[in-house]
Amino acid sequence: MDYRDVLAFVTGTAILVYIILSLGTERMSHLVSGIKIEFFILAGIVYLFNDILTGFVLKVAIGNSLGIRKIVPAHMLGMLYANATPGRVGYFYTALSLAKKTGSRRSGKIGVLSLFQGLNFLSKTLLCLLAVIYFSSFIPDLRSHTYLLLVSTAPIVFLSVILIGLYTKRLNRVIKSFSPGIEEYLESMQATVREIKKGRLARMLLLMLLGWIIMSLQWFLIAVSLGIKVEFLTVLMFQPLLTTIMFVPISPSGLGLAEGGSALLFGIVNLEPAAGAAFLLLVRFNAILIDSLGLIDIKMHKG
Repeated sequence: MDYRDVLAFVTGTAILVYIILSLGTERMSHLVSGIKIEFFILAGIVYLFNDILTGFVLKVAIGNSLGIRKIVPAHMLGMLYANATPGRVGYFYTALSLAKKTGSRRSGKIGVLSLFQGLNFLSKTLLCLLAVIYFSSFIPDLRSHTYLLLVSTAPIVFLSVILIGLYTKRLNRVIKSFSPGIEEYLESMQATVREIKKGRLARMLLLMLLGWIIMSLQWFLIAVSLGIKVEFLTVLMFQPLLTTIMFVPISPSGLGLAEGGSALLFGIVNLEPAAGAAFLLLVRFNAILIDSLGLIDIKMHKG
């Protein structure tokens, strides 16, 4: 861990502490202490199903060279690292793990993972725009409209950078002037990605949309565990907006920023902002508990 990681962690923690103090520590503690553990456990089981589904998405991306039982632990450990890194870049551990298991070049698997994230941002772009339309009926002031529009444009920016990097030579020319060695690495990534047919891309995108519904069910069960009365449709719309914030590279997985966004969105739909922050903290904790099972991936490499 270098000084930038430490700075990001301190920044996220400071933002989170400020939000908790602003919303009231006593109220937050009361919400979390009253959790219905059976719904929290059920949410974890649903999240595990989503991890398995994502494993199938990755299998479609890399082809039939690796079994799902080896892909899923790599994905889960990648998700665990993603929660600890700004911009969730730790997820690229998954590419390194899959490359080692298949005996293939790391650059190729990183290219596949970059494409996977590109499709992820494509789905988030569509879903964020739907969410803006949905929440606009609740919003009385212009400031909240501006917040939603800024969040919804973020995945468009991420998607554009990935597509330019994988499917054009523009980034190659820029990188060549700084480091010719990295240009060769990028070309290997691009070559691997271009071999993936459109039919496989369509299947991956459909599975991702199914994953959105399953993950939203996990979130809904977390809300139920906290005694929050919210419609499943509303949680469906929360999910793309809040997960997009997690990619902002200011703090590990958007720590603090996402909790603040959740409090804001809860306020927009006339729910308690403190419940929104507590809700997202429990979503994080639930996911980290399940993704910790991915530590078995380290043992697989040693074996």
